Amino acid sequence: MHYDQLLFSELRLVAVSFDTAPLTEENMVKAMTVNIELNALGYTLSAADIVTLARSADADGLPERVRSYIGDVKAKPMYPDFPSQVMEMDEAVFRFHQLVHYFSTYGIEELTGQPVAKGWLPEMQDTEKTEPDDTLLDAKVLALIDTKDKYLLPCKKILGKTERMTDKECMMIAECAKNLSAEELSGITVTFKQNLLLVFQALFAAENLSSAEKCSALHAVCQHTGDVWKCMDYVLTHAHYHFRTSQKRLLVKLLESFPLADFRGNLILSGKKRERTLLMLQYIDFNTYSRDPAFAKAVAELRAGTLRSWESEVKDMVSRKAPEALDAYAERPGMMLRHLTYLLRNGYAVKDLFDRLLPHAAELSPQTLVSLVTFFSRDTSGLDDLHYQEAVVLRQMLRYLLQARLSANETVLRGKKVYVSMPDFDLDRSTVRIADKSAEGGYIRSGLAYRIPEEVRCIRFFVYWNDKQRVDIDLHGAAFDWQNNEINVGWNANFKSNELVFSGDITHSDAAEYIDVDLDKARESLRSVTLNINLYSGYPTFKEIDECFVGIMGVSGTGEEIKLYDPKNCFFTHYLTGSYRRINYGWIDIANRALVFDGIPLETGGYYEEAPRNNGFTLADYLDLLFGAQGASFAVSAEEADVILVMGKPSSEKEQSLIDHNFFLEG
Repeated sequence: MHYDQLLFSELRLVAVSFDTAPLTEENMVKAMTVNIELNALGYTLSAADIVTLARSADADGLPERVRSYIGDVKAKPMYPDFPSQVMEMDEAVFRFHQLVHYFSTYGIEELTGQPVAKGWLPEMQDTEKTEPDDTLLDAKVLALIDTKDKYLLPCKKILGKTERMTDKECMMIAECAKNLSAEELSGITVTFKQNLLLVFQALFAAENLSSAEKCSALHAVCQHTGDVWKCMDYVLTHAHYHFRTSQKRLLVKLLESFPLADFRGNLILSGKKRERTLLMLQYIDFNTYSRDPAFAKAVAELRAGTLRSWESEVKDMVSRKAPEALDAYAERPGMMLRHLTYLLRNGYAVKDLFDRLLPHAAELSPQTLVSLVTFFSRDTSGLDDLHYQEAVVLRQMLRYLLQARLSANETVLRGKKVYVSMPDFDLDRSTVRIADKSAEGGYIRSGLAYRIPEEVRCIRFFVYWNDKQRVDIDLHGAAFDWQNNEINVGWNANFKSNELVFSGDITHSDAAEYIDVDLDKARESLRSVTLNINLYSGYPTFKEIDECFVGIMGVSGTGEEIKLYDPKNCFFTHYLTGSYRRINYGWIDIANRALVFDGIPLETGGYYEEAPRNNGFTLADYLDLLFGAQGASFAVSAEEADVILVMGKPSSEKEQSLIDHNFFLEG
């Protein structure tokens, strides 16, 4: 994917030149006309950005640029007048068409041994579809960014988050690293260390820096030698296990630029990592280039097996149920938090853990706390009384710790009256995902629940794919009724039910498939519908496919002249680029008219997973804790509020974006 397209899909930004041309009536009319064209695509600019665009030389052609970023369905389904053709079709006819189509691809290939590019499709009536549907969703606010800042500012924003990057964010950072100077890169704070790898590699390979400058820059982005070992492992693999002499000297010098205690503490984090560390020491010829005897002595102890890791020592205390184990953990509260379930399983009381953690709340990761609160807030109805009570106490402890941690953040919400303006989202059915968020990314992150407007009569799940070779991608809808019975529609199940209908299984590239869910009919019988995607053949994972565009949209019109795909009515769309072959893309809570983006890979062979019934810890719960931690209060109207909190891009100075502030997890 092109960087500008990623800028749009991941950050909802479009780069234009920020010129200072005089503001004329003609330019303002042009900018407002451009915004009307963007509205037809489902997007809008803030008033301030319309003024910026009026002064920019890039106003012409902006709608076409945005259209190219959005994605398109460039092929028709097996039955072009979907869904009416399928709903009126006899099952025998549908199955016969599918059998002939399968034989024209898989069958012919098996008989002849020759690849088939295109399969047979039935000749069906193809009504010209030119009419746009009604506008069903509010336009999404786009923000403009100055072209000269389009690498540095996104790089700072992504690397400033204390959580792992998504696959597409990694793609963005790799491109940023190519376009930023070593000085610019070394000035960026990398908060989550797993995200440091690409920055480290770019600085390590920079040709415009001396060895001393490189060492200084690498020391600046690494907080401790634990970071250096992770990054060294990464660059060693990418260098095919061969470093030049100058690179070996640099890495040894970098390690010895940190305090000895730090070096010893990170030299052996665990027994499992010991062998890898010894291998890296060998490849950088540490003994040859080391200039500090104390560091060389620590390495000698590691090789002799006399250097014990902190983790091995503390786990030995835990195995002996030693009280001092908690004191040792208290010196590393983050590690204590990550080992919480391990300590509980070994008999340590919740209250003792809480007493050790609370004084260190400001040092804890709010992302880890959110993940733990979410995990321990799940349905506990199947637990016995003892474990149920323990889960309740633990849940309360974690929520208290989270609020204490969030109180240490300095945010724009502190002490303010805040109006929450998120009418498009169901906060009681949304979750803040951290470790379990989708690798596919996107500006609207997984776990957020859209309210389905009353005007939406049907939810349409679609995929378009194309590749130089034949690829077979399949859709599946797994519905569950109130008696917990499954109703499956898709490539390997029924082709229609009273509530769902499938457009037909196409097994070649340059193809599209749809599943429609009739919400009016579903409301009478179904509890939920899970929508998933399967890469049946062609490549091992979605990552290798040239183009795989997928999304979920709302539909109101049922006439045959209505377009099958309309970007302005898409709740969310993605180009799939992940290293997996099947995912739960989203699910529908029928009774509450809520649609959730999931985007999580499925286990091999699974297609029938039901949507979760109990979120446990919702976004509404999280905002309650956040507001309490910040001393903020809920305003009853936008007029009386100091701050208006919105989900996406702000459209006025008073608004603040929950997503752009990463849910205020940093501050």
